[in-house]
Amino acid sequence: MSQTYIRRCPACETENAPEVMRCVCGTLLSGVDLMEKREQAEPEVEVKQAIVSATELICSYEDCEQSNPPGSELCVYCNRPLIKELAATTPDSSEFHSQIHSLLSLPQALRDRYKILHHLPTLGAEAELLLVEENTSAIQRVAKIYRHGIYGKSEVRERLQAVPAEHRVVVLEAGVSDGHAYELMEYCELGSLKKFVQDKRPDPAMLESIVRELATAIASVHKAGLLHRDLKPENILVRTLQPLDLILTDFGISSVLDATQRLTGTARTLPYASPESLSGVIDAKADYWALGMIMLELALGQHPFAGLSEAVILHHLTTRELELNAVPDAYLRKLLRGLLLRDPKKRWGEEQIMRWLARDASLPDAVETMAMGGFREPYHIGQYLCHTREQLAVALARNWDDGVRDISNAQLLAWFRDVQKDQNSVRVLLDMRQDKKLSVDVQLLRLILHLAPGIPPVWRGETIELPAILSYANRALKGDEAASSWLNQLYNYGVLEAYADAGNKEVASIVQKWQHCCKQIEQAWQEAFGLVKDYASKQLPGEHSNIDKLMYGLDTDDSAPLHKLHARVLALAYDERWPERLRKRLVVAYAGLRAYCPWLAALGEIEQMPVASLLVLEALLPEAQKAVERQQKAETWQRTSDQDAALAMKQEVLRTIKALRVAATDSLLPASAVEDLHKTLDEYYVLLEKLRASASTELPWQEAKKAALRVEHIAAKISRLLDSLVARRTENQGWAGQEMQIFVVIAVIAVPVFFRGGNFYWILLLALAVAAWRFLPNFLTMRKIRELGEQL
Repeated sequence: MSQTYIRRCPACETENAPEVMRCVCGTLLSGVDLMEKREQAEPEVEVKQAIVSATELICSYEDCEQSNPPGSELCVYCNRPLIKELAATTPDSSEFHSQIHSLLSLPQALRDRYKILHHLPTLGAEAELLLVEENTSAIQRVAKIYRHGIYGKSEVRERLQAVPAEHRVVVLEAGVSDGHAYELMEYCELGSLKKFVQDKRPDPAMLESIVRELATAIASVHKAGLLHRDLKPENILVRTLQPLDLILTDFGISSVLDATQRLTGTARTLPYASPESLSGVIDAKADYWALGMIMLELALGQHPFAGLSEAVILHHLTTRELELNAVPDAYLRKLLRGLLLRDPKKRWGEEQIMRWLARDASLPDAVETMAMGGFREPYHIGQYLCHTREQLAVALARNWDDGVRDISNAQLLAWFRDVQKDQNSVRVLLDMRQDKKLSVDVQLLRLILHLAPGIPPVWRGETIELPAILSYANRALKGDEAASSWLNQLYNYGVLEAYADAGNKEVASIVQKWQHCCKQIEQAWQEAFGLVKDYASKQLPGEHSNIDKLMYGLDTDDSAPLHKLHARVLALAYDERWPERLRKRLVVAYAGLRAYCPWLAALGEIEQMPVASLLVLEALLPEAQKAVERQQKAETWQRTSDQDAALAMKQEVLRTIKALRVAATDSLLPASAVEDLHKTLDEYYVLLEKLRASASTELPWQEAKKAALRVEHIAAKISRLLDSLVARRTENQGWAGQEMQIFVVIAVIAVPVFFRGGNFYWILLLALAVAAWRFLPNFLTMRKIRELGEQL
């Protein structure tokens, strides 16, 4: 019966076909090895796995049924619990749920005999490593607990038993318990080779001992019919130092070697992977490449691919030889050249390594014969004669001005098109020429990264690694405008982003911090500048409207002035003490401005502001000073206006009192004179009401108030007398009307005719008495008003 292979997702444990490179949950499967599909799995495991797959991915509510990330407890769409569904469908859901997320205890088969001391730092996609101690003897072991549903490769385990114990970690016990496969292994207290060489670089004698140990161990693994496929310092344990005894561990992705070459998955640790492993077709020589990389790392003190992304490492493996000139020992370089040959057929194996260890003088030097993608004809720039893409990239970076000229005059375009016939590079150059807004410097940078993605970061011939960037930031903080402009160009042109996209992890870290700070500043600026803008739009006393702004909509730029802040952004990101120093400076700077900046209170207390808001507040300091000046001008104008108003009020009060005196002392016989006196009194009372309602402390205002109050009682008397006068005049209008006048005329004519003698005089006297009764009080009232008017 033919075997069926699958890729089991390490996240959701879904079984995928061999050709599937991405699980339905979104997890990449390119690093997951093929494993044999089990026809009959444990029923409990299958049921639970199906439940986990369903509940982790699909919400079971009919009105939702959306896909969720693995491990979710709440549906990200309807916010209803997913764990409850698991509890409802799984009898022992609480224990099962704890096993899904974290291994909190040993499987039952080990639990009664061992106790967990701590988790070991190595954590793989397939299993967890625990340091355990035997209860009875206190002997320490390593327990490898596979994740639920992963059982390892039985054929690999069987063949591993054929590897001598002196070359591999000893497995004392293995089995399946509580749905978890486990292995109990010996514990090497000295740790891994990586830990052993961290403190000091091994001397040549130690390096030879390491080569002997590892070459023998690799050969024994190959003789057992296995490929390790994941050799690295972390998977090499130090059993003893005297004598040196190194053993191999972690055969989790090992493959059975039944033929010269093996079609296998692409799972590997890339910095130690051979070039041919990228295609998935490897043989025993892949482990010797890894040995060469390990020895190169030990000789250099760091891995040659340290700090590079996977994309850049892939570029190195597929296009260039490894640089070995930095290895000081010439004899060791001979070994490394043999182990790191790109052609696996000519790569050194056990035989050549043993001859090298025996110092066999007849052992020939290894020569790289595989083509490295060199140029048809070299390109000459400056002092450099470039034969490869990488050499040209370095030469262009070191001769930046020449490179800019060669792009501007299309010399590089013509060379790639006519001489090198590199259509990809021609397309890159043509696409950049079409972008009229793209700076020639940026075009050169993109060409350099196209040729050599892993080149150390440079810009216009200068390094732009973190120390250099911080040096420019320090100069900009001291007022160097050129350094500030340099940082602004670096940010605006996306120089660092280009290197980050090319795979430089260190630069990517700088970009992440820099852009994160800038985004926070942009957000804080929009909030703060909105408040400042609202305040500035309000017209203060004494200000004139901006006619141009009203007519043409002129406005200021409301974007954050990042071109002035990049040095401070870097200081915030890389100097832990700088934010607090800035906070203290701002507290002092804004101490006297708070009363004049209404928007400052809305932003909050400086002592509790986020770091990004501090930079915004520092950038807004000129606006705060403008606000202070504007407010002070408004207050000065207001004071002057109040003084002028007080003087005007005083003059108005004195004028009104004078007018009142004139109107009261003038003849009130005409009705118009009475009306003028009434108007003058009304004006006086209006002024008096304003004076009483005002809280002004200006001296002229107080003098006006005092003068108005001084004559208030006189004005009140005049007002009452005037009202009385008007009332009697209204009553007298009937006595002095036309009918009364006709009656008097008739009486004057008729009385002498009908009444003779003394009776006539009595009647006349009666008429005079009536006239005096009606009109004499008016004359007396007018006299009193005149007398009161003279007192004003």
